[in-house]
Parts: sequence; C-alpha cells; structure tokens
Amino acid sequence: MDEILFEIKNNVAYITLNRPKKHNALNTEILVQLNQILDDLEENQDVRAIQLKGNGPSFCAGGDINNMISRLGKAHVTKERLEKLLHSIQVKMQRLKIPSLATIHGNCYGAGLVLATACDIMISSNDAKFGFAYGNIGLVSEASYFLVRYLGLQRAKYLVFGRKVIDAKEAKRIGLVLETFSHDELMNAADSILDEWTSGPKSTIGLSKQLLNAAMDNHFEEQLRLESAYQGVAFTTPEHKEGVDAFLEKRKVNFSEL
Repeated sequence: MDEILFEIKNNVAYITLNRPKKHNALNTEILVQLNQILDDLEENQDVRAIQLKGNGPSFCAGGDINNMISRLGKAHVTKERLEKLLHSIQVKMQRLKIPSLATIHGNCYGAGLVLATACDIMISSNDAKFGFAYGNIGLVSEASYFLVRYLGLQRAKYLVFGRKVIDAKEAKRIGLVLETFSHDELMNAADSILDEWTSGPKSTIGLSKQLLNAAMDNHFEEQLRLESAYQGVAFTTPEHKEGVDAFLEKRKVNFSEL
C-alpha cells in the first residue's frame, strides 16, 4: 500500500498520509516522499493550491516510534535526519508560492502538528485533538517557530511544559486552527477554501504569501520597503491587467486561465 496518496485535480495537489493502521505515524519513507512531492510541485505551473490530510482515524499521530528507537543516544544522526527530512518539508511548504491547507481530523500530535503548522491555513473537525506531549517521551517540542507565532510565547510554553492535549474547540479559541466543522462538513469546507484559492490570482497570491511570511520577522520599515517592491511587481502581472479590465468592462473577473 502506498504510504502517501497524491493526485492533482482541478489545479489542486491533494496529499494524503496513508498509514491508517498506524494513525499515519511519520516514518522515513513518508518524509522522503513528501520532500520529493514538494520539489515536484515547485516546478508545476498548473497547481494553484495544496491540501494535506490523513487517511483513517487520524490526521497524524506523530513520529514513528520504531524510527525513534533506532536513534537512541545518537544526537548527530537525529539532528541530521531532522534537518534533511522534517525541517526541509517545513521550509519547502513555506517557500512554495501557492497556498496550502491542512485539513485535520482525529489525532494531530508531535510531528503531525509540525506538518500541520507548516501549512498556511489549518482547519479541523470537531473531534480533532492536538498534542504538545513531546515531553512525555523526553524530547523537546518541534514546530516551535510556528507555535510561538500562532499562540504567543506564554501560551506555547504552558502547553509544551505541561504536555497538554487540547480539543478542537480550545484549538480554535487560542488561534491554532482557523475554524472547526463537524466531521461531515470538514471536506466541504476544505473544498470551498480551495475553490477560492484556485479561482484567485495565482501570482499575486504567491507574492502575498511571501510578503505575509516576511512580516513575521521583518521590522516595520523593512516590511514597508518589501511591500512596495512586491506591489510594483504585482502591477506588471497579467492578473492585475485582468482585474482592471474586468472592472472597466463591468464583468466578472477570470483569473483561472492566467
């Protein structure tokens, strides 16, 4: 059985973790495949959005414990593996000039939370649970960069130090996920978001993604300089011309062919 299902349909790249009996625990094979898929997507001009989801009862229960056991006492091996596999996925997801959506149900723990936070938007079903329990197996919390920015430093520390598991309602309240839905409504909600993205101005959505990501770290005046530079680029795009033409001609804008 393929451990990742992948298809491109209607300009959306659908990536599905597919180890349902293991609650989609991340082994080396999955991480290698994910890296390759993201490399391929960087070259694909037709894809306008990504959806990441899990098959079976969970989105992702975290790292595969068997992989962890093989690295006991091996600091350098662990560091190298993390940088080449999981960290590489985070970097590639953020650098891609197309938006990504994590659609979460069931358990989203550990390395699964790392994958989810690497996406641009997270939504979940009402039954989802989010785990910050690295400490239970004597490890430090990953996804630290995004957790602090989503939750604030104090709340991130509270959840990590306390090895908390929170439900979907709490995840929405503290801003970890954008929205929650019933299990039956989750995929329809995801489709609605993806439709908005794929019908939008691809190049300027990409520029906006880069701009907003940069705002996480830039100081004010540096961000304003970047904003003016990107707006200058946006004025040269076919999407801007189409938007202006549609406005002047009093018709519906059509970005899908650009």
